[in-house]
Amino acid sequence: MSRTLSSPQHAACECGACRFEVGAAPAARFICHCKICQVFTGRPFSDVTIVRAKSVSTKSDENIAFKKYRLPPNIRRGLCKRCGKPAIELGGFGPLRIAFIPTPNFAQTELLPSVALHMFYDRRCADATDTLPKYSGYLPSQLAFSRLLMEIL
Repeated sequence: MSRTLSSPQHAACECGACRFEVGAAPAARFICHCKICQVFTGRPFSDVTIVRAKSVSTKSDENIAFKKYRLPPNIRRGLCKRCGKPAIELGGFGPLRIAFIPTPNFAQTELLPSVALHMFYDRRCADATDTLPKYSGYLPSQLAFSRLLMEIL
């Protein structure tokens, strides 16, 4: 379902030490309120854009420190070694490998898809004022996310 962009999208961590080029249109976007995302981002929620990993070109691997916070799923979450802010997250395997890039890391956020859903809403720090679907609990959140992934893959 992804279309090739006429020119790559650029993304970077807050300090710019971790840089990426995304050569295909981002597939989807969601907001996660889970405790892991809160710890990882240092924020009440994580606004994340999903892209196929094969379309992401990393310009500075040496500046990213990856860590797994929970198994499964096997999501490697990368923080910038310089600023300590989220850079990129990687999950899946083979042709199903996907990258999760924090939406604020994109240079042109206006070109990104609209947010599709909130997951782990029961862990929220504050109520969301939008009309998007909100999923609470592990299983409903994972099922909603899985449906979203199946639509884009």
